[in-house]
Amino acid sequence: MSRLGLVTSILLLSAITTAQAGEYYVKHKGDKREGAPTETEALVYVFRPATVGGAIKTWAFADDQLLGVSKSHGYYYELVPPGKHVIWAKAENTSGLDVELQAGQTYYFKAAIKMGFGKARVKLIQIDEAEAQKYLKKCSYTEPTDEGRLRAAEIAANRLDRAAANAAEKSDKAGK
Repeated sequence: MSRLGLVTSILLLSAITTAQAGEYYVKHKGDKREGAPTETEALVYVFRPATVGGAIKTWAFADDQLLGVSKSHGYYYELVPPGKHVIWAKAENTSGLDVELQAGQTYYFKAAIKMGFGKARVKLIQIDEAEAQKYLKKCSYTEPTDEGRLRAAEIAANRLDRAAANAAEKSDKAGK
């Protein structure tokens, strides 16, 4: 094989690998999109600011509604109906929070990643607007692909009960 053929093959393989790695979401480098709540819905942001566990995708949901998916330095947002919800994240574990959302309000969460023995674990943490603005500066907007939405439906079907139990356990501990 000629050098040109070898280089072409390597570049083609690299392009295929890159496309496969991001098949569940598209990261818009440098894009700082911002949403706004409505009179009838709350706005929920989720940030994944850390580089730790960068190869692991983090999925976030409000009950069974996909909020988004990303690896490190990504964020996403969605409008969510008001009321009680389990806001949860899934990496190689599941972390959930019971929250009461109000229409017209904005809520911010951080998907904190901690490396364990062979696993990247996510912990979902509610943050304030000042911290969210800091992350907005260093993260890029991501949005799910059609494949990502299909995968999210599978994840929600398999993990929502676990997320709700995790959120309830945290609420019980906080109440004591």
